[in-house]
Amino acid sequence: MTYLLIAFVLAIILSPLMWFRQSPRQKLITAMRQKAAATGLRVKLSKPAAARKGEGRLEYVTYTLPWNPGSNPSVEPRMEKWLLLKDTHRGDPSPWAEWQWMGRESNDRLASCIGSTLKKLSKDVVALEATSEGVRIYWQERGNLDDVEMMSHQLSALRGAIRN
Repeated sequence: MTYLLIAFVLAIILSPLMWFRQSPRQKLITAMRQKAAATGLRVKLSKPAAARKGEGRLEYVTYTLPWNPGSNPSVEPRMEKWLLLKDTHRGDPSPWAEWQWMGRESNDRLASCIGSTLKKLSKDVVALEATSEGVRIYWQERGNLDDVEMMSHQLSALRGAIRN
């Protein structure tokens, strides 16, 4: 009986410590974010790309590839300020099925590069954007480590097309 009581007390003492263990999903997200950081991507929690001011929760993660240090903004119009959203009823039609422009379209010169990027991105990516910070995707991190590598490569190609 004494041993059973000791085991019960130890279980009560140790059970809160088990809450600190990461689940397999949390381990995968940690690994994906570490890989993203190693490839030069900046990871940040974000509201949905189409959220209006005061709307939305931090339910997405943005993976941003910053512009190369010392690179100059493109002199061509609409190269760096555009946003594409997937599966939305808002915005203007784009040449790519399921994707809509939100207020700002890109330069026509980027069409083939954007199209190529969209085909290769994870199906769970919900937005692709170019801003003054760099090129970014909005994602809910459903995928694996290979997705991070592929997205980093695609964002790098898109960044190169925008700023040579």
